[in-house]
Amino acid sequence: MVKGKTQAQSQTQRAKSQGEKKSSASAKSGNTPSSSQCASKTSVKAKPYSPVPSCCNCGTVISDDTKALQCDRCNEVWKCCDCLNFTGDIYDHLVADSQLALRWFCDTCDKEVVGTNRTHPTNEKLDNLISLIERLMEKYETIETKLDGKCNVDEAQRLSMRIDRIEEKLTSCDRELEQRFLTIENQLQVNTDTCAAWKANGLTDEEIVKHAVQDEINNKKAEEKDLENRKRNIIIYRVPEKKNENLSERKESDAVYVKDLLDCVFDMKLEEGDIDRIYRLGRWSEDKTRPLLVAFQNGDKKEQIMSNLRNLKNTVEKFRGIGISPDLHPKERDEIKKLIQEAKQAHEELGTDSTENYRFLVVGQGQRKRVLKIKRQ
Repeated sequence: MVKGKTQAQSQTQRAKSQGEKKSSASAKSGNTPSSSQCASKTSVKAKPYSPVPSCCNCGTVISDDTKALQCDRCNEVWKCCDCLNFTGDIYDHLVADSQLALRWFCDTCDKEVVGTNRTHPTNEKLDNLISLIERLMEKYETIETKLDGKCNVDEAQRLSMRIDRIEEKLTSCDRELEQRFLTIENQLQVNTDTCAAWKANGLTDEEIVKHAVQDEINNKKAEEKDLENRKRNIIIYRVPEKKNENLSERKESDAVYVKDLLDCVFDMKLEEGDIDRIYRLGRWSEDKTRPLLVAFQNGDKKEQIMSNLRNLKNTVEKFRGIGISPDLHPKERDEIKKLIQEAKQAHEELGTDSTENYRFLVVGQGQRKRVLKIKRQ
């Protein structure tokens, strides 16, 4: 156990009492020394002056009331609790428990004890074993690094996925080219039939060319006019459709709903003539809700709606779940679909997380169209 002042004094007193017992035993045996011998022995056993014990760190004198520990090896060096960073309660517990298997050594004794333990054969074996394990771990890491360099499983999987996507893309391109060839062939057949009919009517080759050019111009004008008309239209999705075979009642219900929607969500007060027409897309059926097309007289109303679509997120219960999109030409829809598909393929080739975690939106007009990738919440 660790020794304080009281324990050290008790140990000294026990040693003295044992010495006195030995002296009395020798006296009883008749071996009483003469006065000269006593004087001689007294002079031989006289000890030099013993200094007052003090703390080896701060120099505090170790009195009976001082809380300090004595070295359990040399029994000479003392150190106070303040220098040991002990509280009074800890000190009292250490010196009071005689069964406590703790020892305190001064710095000199501690170095000697530690140095002795390090040279112990058992410790040498442990050191050798640790060194052997470290060398084995280094060899294992070297082998693992070489194997990673030869065959990276993750890289092989990514390459396999890229090859699969390329094959799918090539297959899709083949189907698209085949469809285009069929369309061209059909168009050529129609043109051939038309030319044959014109020739049967007595038209010359020059007149046939003029008719073909004129038809192409007319088709182009019709397409441009259709695109211009669509710029004033919006398509509203998931608008409740009245289950009634009466067409007039269904149209009236849709018109009222649209006016209430624009007034409540977009704060738009419609006047007579602002809306050109309202009609459902597709055939009427009782088991599905058709999209609703709304055509305005001018494009300003449409732009006001499209620039404030965020208002649909915080609206009354009646208009929740409603979706609004511009009325796009089939060619525009195909172009947007192609841009989104290309953006998804580029994302997958990067080998990051799934495309299901993102929304792909096409913004801009004409040649300035681009795809935005927005992470889903």
